[in-house]
Formats: sequence, structure tokens, C-alpha cells
Amino acid sequence: KRWRPVFAHFKRWIGLDDAGKVSSDDIVRWKTELIQSGVSPRTVREVYLAAIKVVFGWAAENRKVQPNPTTGITVRVAKTVHLRERGFTAIEARTILRAALAGEHGQVSESHRRARRWVPFLCAYTGARVGEITQLRGCDFIQRDGVWAIRITPEAGSTKSGSARLVPLHSHLIEQGVVEMARAFASSPIFFNRSRGRGGDSAHPHHKKVGERLARWVRDLGVDDPHIQPNHAWRHLFKTLARRAGLDPEIRDVLQGHAPRSIGEQYGDWPLDVLAEGVERLPKFDIGAEHSNL
Repeated sequence: KRWRPVFAHFKRWIGLDDAGKVSSDDIVRWKTELIQSGVSPRTVREVYLAAIKVVFGWAAENRKVQPNPTTGITVRVAKTVHLRERGFTAIEARTILRAALAGEHGQVSESHRRARRWVPFLCAYTGARVGEITQLRGCDFIQRDGVWAIRITPEAGSTKSGSARLVPLHSHLIEQGVVEMARAFASSPIFFNRSRGRGGDSAHPHHKKVGERLARWVRDLGVDDPHIQPNHAWRHLFKTLARRAGLDPEIRDVLQGHAPRSIGEQYGDWPLDVLAEGVERLPKFDIGAEHSNL
């Protein structure tokens, strides 16, 4: 969905139908003119040039073009300047969680009402990516050896690593009734209804749409600092709170689905009860306090 207009633009710009006639000089001139026209260097690198590189790379590997005209071409991007911490402040987190509990969501679908109620809390206590939460099905809430957990799996939608993982549920989530809520859905998605809307597709799936709507809702609540991401900031806050609670760095990474930092960390598995013990070290979010740390 995103790359098709990139290639349409490139085809109009170069005036050729034959990819084999594209040269490295053409790619350099194209990316230079994009930047000069006002497209940000980061967008040129991560969208325009990324699309061209992947497809021409495949073409070269399969002897469709020789040589690959994109080899060695990149875009230099200035290092991002961070003007504040990347996780929510205590006040921002409480604002969102209070609104989630309040349930005053106006005229929205029942599935999106559930998303507003539960997704912020699930993100806060698991550190998962919002898309990993919004794609959850009822059957992804499981109990193993007495521990309740969510199964984040590519079967439900997508994971960045392409691998499944189990993340224990904090007792505060269980106390709120998240398991009982999830049990009603079996193998169906919890936070969207496939029978509603335009159906979604592989380029813009349902669970991604739910995350986008939640982001707009968070901004409407007044958590509108442009220097934080309205969904992803939960991951940063989770890491901060996990450090404060003294969780082992490897446990923090396993819970959030971050890649192992060494070959040694790739060996073995993490017992669920050990992960659960780490999760329980995280304090409950104090939704009522006005002037305290989370």
C-alpha cells in the first residue's frame, strides 16, 4: 500500500518502463531531488529508498536486473534530538488510565470501547507494542502452571521478531477482570470486529487501525506533546519502571520482545513462573494519586 505510490512516482520521474535501464546515477538524482523538493531525508531513506532497494535487491538476486543500481546508495539523516523523556510522565499515564476506567467514550463501537478500556492497561503492564495487544484473541489469554499470561503470536497478526512469546499478566490486570473479559471471545479478536468497517487488508490490518484510533483518542485526552508517541510511550515507561523495580535486564528484554544482546542469551527458555515473579515486582499504577510517582 505504501510502496505502490513510491514506484508510481519513480516511474513518472524517470520516464522508463524497463527497470534494467535504471542506473545508480538515476537513483542518486531521484533521492536528491526528493529531498530538494521538501521530502524529509528520513522519509526518503525509510520509505522511498527503502522500497526501491528491497525490490531492486530481489530483482538482482533473481537475475531480473544486473547490476543492482541501488547498491551502496543511502541517505544521511541527522540524529534525532530528544527534547524530553520518551515514556509517559506519571501525570500523562494517569490521565490515560483514568479515562480508560471511566468508560465515558461516547458513540463508539463496543469493540473500540473495549480497546479504550483494556489496551492502555495491557500496554502499561506488559510493555508490548500496541499492535501486539490490539490483535489479541480470546484464546491468547492462557493459564499455564497456575500463571495467567497472554500469548503474543504471529498467528494472531504480526510480531516484529516473527516469533511468539508469553507475557505473564500482572495481578492488577487479573483483579480488574481482564481474564473474564477475554474468555468471551474464544478464537475471535477482542478489540475489533471483522464484520464492521472496510475489512482491512495485509497492508493496513484491523489491529493497526485500532492502534491509530487509540492514538487519536489519547491526543484528545490532552496527552498531546508532539515529542512522545501516544501508544509507543508505554514501552518506554515499562522499561523505566522495570529498571526501578530491579528486574534483570534479560527479563525486561524477553517480556518486551527485544532481541537478545548476545549469542549466549539466545540459549534456553525463560520459565513462565520466573517471568511472572518479575512482572509482580512492578508496582500497581496509582490512578488516584495526584502528586506521586507511578
